[in-house]
Amino acid sequence: MKRLIEYLSFNGIKKDVRELNGNLSLKNFIIVTCMWGAGIYGMCLLYRMNWYVSGMVMIAAIMMIPGLVRNYFKELYEMRRFADVDIYLHQTAYSFMRTPKVNLALKDAQMISTGKLRKCIDKAVDELDYGMSEQVYASALGIIEDEYQCARIKTLHRFIINVEERGGNYKGALEVLIEDFDRWVSNTYKYQKEIKGIKRDISIGIAISMILAAMTTFMCNMLDMFSDHSISISDTPAYQIAAAVFVLLCIGFYVFTRRKYGVSWLEKSREDKQIMSDYKKAFGKEAMHITIKLIPLWSIILLAAIICLLARNIIAAVSIASCLIVLVTYPFASKKSALRRARSDLYEGFTEWLRDLAVSLENKPLLSAIEDTYNTCPVIMKKSLDGFIRQIEDNPSDVLPYYSFLKEFNVVDIQAAVRILYSIGELDQDNISETIDVLVRRNNQISDKAEQARYRDVTSIMRFSEYLPTFFVAFKMAVDMMLVVTMYL
Repeated sequence: MKRLIEYLSFNGIKKDVRELNGNLSLKNFIIVTCMWGAGIYGMCLLYRMNWYVSGMVMIAAIMMIPGLVRNYFKELYEMRRFADVDIYLHQTAYSFMRTPKVNLALKDAQMISTGKLRKCIDKAVDELDYGMSEQVYASALGIIEDEYQCARIKTLHRFIINVEERGGNYKGALEVLIEDFDRWVSNTYKYQKEIKGIKRDISIGIAISMILAAMTTFMCNMLDMFSDHSISISDTPAYQIAAAVFVLLCIGFYVFTRRKYGVSWLEKSREDKQIMSDYKKAFGKEAMHITIKLIPLWSIILLAAIICLLARNIIAAVSIASCLIVLVTYPFASKKSALRRARSDLYEGFTEWLRDLAVSLENKPLLSAIEDTYNTCPVIMKKSLDGFIRQIEDNPSDVLPYYSFLKEFNVVDIQAAVRILYSIGELDQDNISETIDVLVRRNNQISDKAEQARYRDVTSIMRFSEYLPTFFVAFKMAVDMMLVVTMYL
């Protein structure tokens, strides 16, 4: 009850909005509530609901307003965070390209930043100027990393700290990072625009569905006007319930799409625990072990199906057999689904790892660069990378480790990119730079493919959901037509 009161109270809403760097006045909240309530009441009048049903629908709809308000400010907050990261990455990289000094790059970014990003950079600059830690660069830049939790920011920071402390050639690697930043930012803005368009289409679809659903009510009223006896369906309990359910479905679906499709543009799509769970399912022997353990149970179920069949109870036999098929195939279907998700995680993680490796290769030999990426590599690659490092340490000239690395995933794009690494160990610096360029282009292709696939999965579900209001209309009209037929009969 306490959580419900906090959810509904204006003070609770205002507190949550303030945490998202937003500002909500009581006046604006009252205006939004009144407009939302007036719209819902208009729908209740349109569908001729009685005062009791209208009251319940109004209460349910008004309780959704706090969630909508919070979600609106959360969307703005997430978009501002991504815009901050865009500004910070590019300004810091370009400033460091001109003058390879961390403090100068930070101060350039500080000059053009605003809001939370400005406060964050202010703290980082203060730490850099007055901090007493031995690792003052990592401590200062860690303030920004902790706030935004972006892998590309961490990669940029590791690189500029390394150049500041050790020197060396940095322009080629920095160009690699800038190219990656440009591609990522461009793809994300394109995705944001697409999601915004889908939300608009869903809202239009809901509005059209509500208009269509009102046609049956209008036609019934017209028939009632010209009929010798009353055939009004709006007074029946079935109509009132159907109208209330329809309106609540439309409102609930609108709220769901607003909250569900408001995504974070910086955080990882999946947690490490989820990733490793799928990895173990995909490459473990769990499915076979479950199958072997459940053979006695499945034998009993199969025997029951045979007995029903011999007793000529076909329906029971088919039902039991269907259940048996589902139980037998589920562990293997689950393993297949886990493998699909693991490959998607690998695509995302491998491009991140390869970007870090390409940056390190500008100043380090292959083995040393690969070893430097181990601590920060994505969790799904940890086990394979450990074995890969051990194999090339034992025999640096052996080609087999490059063919076996990540082979269990059976992803052709990634295996082809790994094999490019084998040629780097024997090349001079000029040829290494050319090979790194090839590696970067290949990595960008893999990254684009992975992002497009991930976005396509999300947007395809969203586009399918555009048709759901059609089913709501079909339900409402079917009930109305059934009531009209019943009245005539």
